[in-house]
Amino acid sequence: MGRALQGIFVNETVTVGLEEIHRKIRLKDVIVGCSDWSKGSFHDADGVMGLGYGKHSFAVKAAKLFGNKFSYCLVDHLSPSNLANFLNFGNATSQTLTLKNMQHTQLILGVINPFYAVNVSGISVAGKMLDIPSEVWNVEDKGGVIVDSGSTLAFLVQPAYLATMIALTSPLKNSKRSAVRSGPLEFCYEEAGFELELVPEFAWHFTDGAKFVPPVKSYVIDAAEGVKCFAFASAEWPGTSVIGNIMQQNHLVGI
Repeated sequence: MGRALQGIFVNETVTVGLEEIHRKIRLKDVIVGCSDWSKGSFHDADGVMGLGYGKHSFAVKAAKLFGNKFSYCLVDHLSPSNLANFLNFGNATSQTLTLKNMQHTQLILGVINPFYAVNVSGISVAGKMLDIPSEVWNVEDKGGVIVDSGSTLAFLVQPAYLATMIALTSPLKNSKRSAVRSGPLEFCYEEAGFELELVPEFAWHFTDGAKFVPPVKSYVIDAAEGVKCFAFASAEWPGTSVIGNIMQQNHLVGI
């Protein structure tokens, strides 16, 4: 995450349109800022909208007017530019949305501020639960998992990362590893001869029974021309694991 060290910040009134009833409302005391020096991962960015759980979050201010709920859907990162993501405040009751298959899991607020933490019980690959220490998922201690639309990749702390990558890559022993490294992505393969159908199913399991099974294209990505990489990066342990936005793509996420 980025941390602005110098900049200009002001309180502003923002006018937003209400699609269903065709009128506008004003949100007062929204903080708008422009940083001229920052340290962290946000560099050369055009702008960031704060959707986190905090007193300065645009999402929190807007959601208060609509039942303290908001939702979003991120299209495939390789989609043509005429397809757009959407962000909705209030109940996701549009007729274009099918909610019958919606799963629910508890959000843990106020522990890993300003992020939305979730209670993960484990990860499975090819239907088999991996041997990952339970403390990795303990949000009340030194671990935990957050759902973050502002992070691109899935970040797993070292114990979870090592177990996951061994399980995911074991069926690909005959695939040629690529000499090309794409940032923090370690497990990359030459596209020629890469058998996508051999990539096993990956799933997040939550303590209340919910299960999130992203499609393979949400964790095996085209990182460079002719190169496919597993879209997982290693994070320090102790620390927090992250379900990033590529893994969330093509799913309706409601908070």
